[in-house]
Amino acid sequence: MDSPAQPDIPVVRLRQNRDKRARSGHPWVFSNEVADDVKSLPRGGTVDVVDHRGAFLGRGYANPNSLICVRLLSRTRTDVDHPSFYAERLRSALGFRQAMFPDRHSLRLVHAEGDGLPGLVIDRYGDYLAVQLTTLGMEHRRAVLEEAIKAVFEPAGAVFRSQGRARSLEGLDDEVSVWFGEPPDHVDIDENGVTFRVPLLAGQKTGHFFDQATNRRFARELCVGRTVLDVYSNTGGWALHALHAGATHAIAVDKSEHCCHAMLDNAELNLFHDKFEAWQGEGRKVLQTLVDENRRFGCVVLDPPAFAKQRKAANSALRGYRDINTLGMTLVEPGGFLFTSSCSYHVEEDRFVAELQAAARKARRRLRLVRRGEQAADHPVRPEIPETRYLKSYAMQVLVEV
Repeated sequence: MDSPAQPDIPVVRLRQNRDKRARSGHPWVFSNEVADDVKSLPRGGTVDVVDHRGAFLGRGYANPNSLICVRLLSRTRTDVDHPSFYAERLRSALGFRQAMFPDRHSLRLVHAEGDGLPGLVIDRYGDYLAVQLTTLGMEHRRAVLEEAIKAVFEPAGAVFRSQGRARSLEGLDDEVSVWFGEPPDHVDIDENGVTFRVPLLAGQKTGHFFDQATNRRFARELCVGRTVLDVYSNTGGWALHALHAGATHAIAVDKSEHCCHAMLDNAELNLFHDKFEAWQGEGRKVLQTLVDENRRFGCVVLDPPAFAKQRKAANSALRGYRDINTLGMTLVEPGGFLFTSSCSYHVEEDRFVAELQAAARKARRRLRLVRRGEQAADHPVRPEIPETRYLKSYAMQVLVEV
């Protein structure tokens, strides 16, 4: 659907020597890269981006009130306001998942920039979709997206789970509501043979964290015959996977009362209620209490929420990772395993690993790396967009230093 330049589409001209990001394939244009008056850009409207000489770089949508003032959708002059454009991208995303996960009916269907659709996240729970619109541009294209989503995915219904810091930065209010159809209150899904009851209009983010599915599947095999402590558990994902594989007992910890109720329901669904405990409490405090009590576990899982949501918070986040991992390593019995993660993009991997090493020294432990993991393939990484690779997950054997 490539078409000649359309005079009614505003042009955003970049400053000289500020087009490297756009030329590399990255879809974000920052306001300090633009030569023109950013405030004159159409709110959520379509714009063409050119370099300082006028050479076309891409087409996308604008937000004059955001630091990321343009997000590119296409490198050609295609019609990015037509349902067929989005249908094509959605079919590509669906085809990739069908090839990677032919037997899965619940997973992430669209992962924003990872699927060439910045500002759009879609999780599938059986016949129903949970949709996040995180940018003004996608918010303005609701009707177009609805037509494309219905045509490609044919869902029985969909809900909006559009909330969080990203929307706030775009000047948007949170919204949790039914979009179309008649979605039920919850849907039971299968992840690696474990059943989870997902509330479509409650809980965190889009209702379930699929990004750790591959890492949970690997980790559970190391938990056979061991006790497990799963901290920052959310709805019990790691603990329930461990019990499914043959762990003897699991304690899952989360500060949210709602999450504790959810993980108990999930344990009941999987007939693990006699081997499972849900503790409500702040992760670090619970870890410290268990250390003070001289408790030990065969496996300890640390999967906290993002400690650094902005680059300026990275240093304090790293201290936090060192603290919880020191406690976590102390709680692992000799020869047991630690599964530890960071979903903070702004925490660079080498610095995260350095903090794990520092934690091991402080805990007087020695680490043996078993596996380095990242987000599951339904959260695809685009090499030209570093921000799409955010999850760092390590499986390590913990040995006593002698």
